[in-house]
Amino acid sequence: MLKSVLAQGLALAGANAIARRINRKGVTVLMYHGVMEDDFGLAEGDWLQVRASEFRSQMQHLGRDYRVVPLGRAWEGEDDGRPRVALTFDDGYANNFRVAFPILREFGFPATVFLVTGAVGTRRLFWFDRLQIALGGRVAPVELKRIKEDFKAGTHPHGIDDAVDTLLRAHPDAGAIPEEAVEAYRPLSREEIAEMAASGLVRFGSHTHRHEILTRLSQAEAERTLAQSLEILNTLPGYGGYFCFPNGGWAPEHIPLCRRLGFEGAVLTRPGVWKDPADRFTIPRFGIGRGADAATFAATVSGVLPRIQQVLGR
Repeated sequence: MLKSVLAQGLALAGANAIARRINRKGVTVLMYHGVMEDDFGLAEGDWLQVRASEFRSQMQHLGRDYRVVPLGRAWEGEDDGRPRVALTFDDGYANNFRVAFPILREFGFPATVFLVTGAVGTRRLFWFDRLQIALGGRVAPVELKRIKEDFKAGTHPHGIDDAVDTLLRAHPDAGAIPEEAVEAYRPLSREEIAEMAASGLVRFGSHTHRHEILTRLSQAEAERTLAQSLEILNTLPGYGGYFCFPNGGWAPEHIPLCRRLGFEGAVLTRPGVWKDPADRFTIPRFGIGRGADAATFAATVSGVLPRIQQVLGR
């Protein structure tokens, strides 16, 4: 049994090495959301929040095998033989400052944080986090997933916050959201953004003004939320020029809109390696969530695991 496990590990390590060589000419972009202290009781089933020890171990792996580059300058510099990786964080959680930023600074790794600008400086939790905290562990995971998907598909983005509050007030299994959860999950403040920007390591991009999925908006509404977001980003330090489609929802007509408003590029949630520097508005990313062990993380970053999942149709 032990020999079999060792053989499988060696085979995977070899596959990762081959994949790194194949992908060396491209840029691997990783998608994180939040990073929480190890001793914080995470909302049940919350994949979006990586534990600090997991994140540190992952940064150590990147430091050994990759060159971590800023998203906006990912294609600059000479090829030193290592594949390039860019780090991104969606939503703009304050735990990016509290937990992830000290680790990034320790390793000297740059990153881009995509802000929901209407949430900056507030203590209003995102609707999906309120559902996760109030219902996680109290209803079946498949039921919680269905509730979230129903809100995404059936509620206009501008009404989703109030609709979630209404559901939680009426739901018999909903628990209270404690103050420590509010502090753990709240958005970044302007002061925290300024300190991260001053380091020279962290740049900020747009994730819309209210985390609206653009495919659920009219073109006029999509333009309005992007313009609102840009207006606020231009009052903050460290704006890096990039946009991130919430939930990966986009349509072809959103690309010229992004260009017209002045964005330099945009990232998706679709997995893959960014292979063409000219293709800056549909940049693929590999998602990293809580619970990925070292082997899973290594195989994800190399591209081996996503490729296997694609072949298997998962």
